[in-house]
Amino acid sequence: MTPEEQRTLDLFEAVESRPDINQRQLAEELGISLGLANAFLKTILNKGWIRARKVKARRWLYFLTPQGSLEKSRLTLNYLQRTLKSFREIRNQADRLLADLTIHGVHGIHLIGEEDFIDIIGLCLEHHQMRCLSKIIKPGIDTEENSSEWLPDQFPELKTSERFLIALLSEQDEVLQKLSSMGYQDQKHWVCMI
Repeated sequence: MTPEEQRTLDLFEAVESRPDINQRQLAEELGISLGLANAFLKTILNKGWIRARKVKARRWLYFLTPQGSLEKSRLTLNYLQRTLKSFREIRNQADRLLADLTIHGVHGIHLIGEEDFIDIIGLCLEHHQMRCLSKIIKPGIDTEENSSEWLPDQFPELKTSERFLIALLSEQDEVLQKLSSMGYQDQKHWVCMI
C-alpha cells in the first residue's frame, strides 16, 4: 500500500468515526502537517469521496459518500490481499526451512525474532512434528522498551536435536554476533529465515 493509499484509508476511518473532526485533529491523526491535511482533504473532496457540510462558522461535518465507501472497500481489499500474500510467502519459507531441519534430525526450535514472524513459524511447527522450546521476541517499534536491550544475557543450552531459528528484518547481525561470541555456530546451532 502506498503512503497516499494508507493516508486515504486513515482519512476515511477518521471521518467515519468522527464526522465533526477538524483539520487540526485530522492532521494529528494522520501524522501530517496542517497544511498538508488541508490540501489532502481538498483532493479527497474534489474526487467526491467525502462530502462536507458547514454547521457553524469555521465548523464542518464530513461524510463518506457512496463513491468514498467503494474506494475504502477497494483499498481495504487490496491491503488484505497483500497481507495474505505476504503471510503465505512467509509460511512457505518457514515450511521449507522446517522441512530441511526435520531431515537433519532437528526436533526443537528456540525462536528469536519479530513477533509476527514467530507467530507464523509457530503455526508451521506442528506440521513438521517440531516443538517450540522458547521464544525471544524483539519488541515492536511502537513499544517503549529499549530495542538494544531485548536480547538476553544467556541463551538456552542446545541439545543436538535443537536449533535457534532467527527471523528478523533488522538487528540480525547483532543476534548472530552475540550467538557467535557464546560459541554457537551458523547451521550447527542456528539458521536464519530471512
